[in-house]
Amino acid sequence: MTQLNLFQTERPVPEPRPSNPAFIRKHLIYELNKAREAIRVPWAAAEARAWVTRFPKLAEVLPADEAEELTTTFAAELARLGI
Repeated sequence: MTQLNLFQTERPVPEPRPSNPAFIRKHLIYELNKAREAIRVPWAAAEARAWVTRFPKLAEVLPADEAEELTTTFAAELARLGI
């Protein structure tokens, strides 16, 4: 009689979810507007650091010219806020 292995030897690789440019655009513009309207940094320190790297990565899903415009504007707003 053979015993079944109770532990997986390899983890299944999750399938990548298709990106939704309209959904990502909506959220990037939301965060950009939040930064534009802010007098002080509108996020906690850790979240602000995360947006510095996350925003450009998310923008890669959009057309190149739109992504560049959004990331440049977002970077300018972060500089204005002192991040």
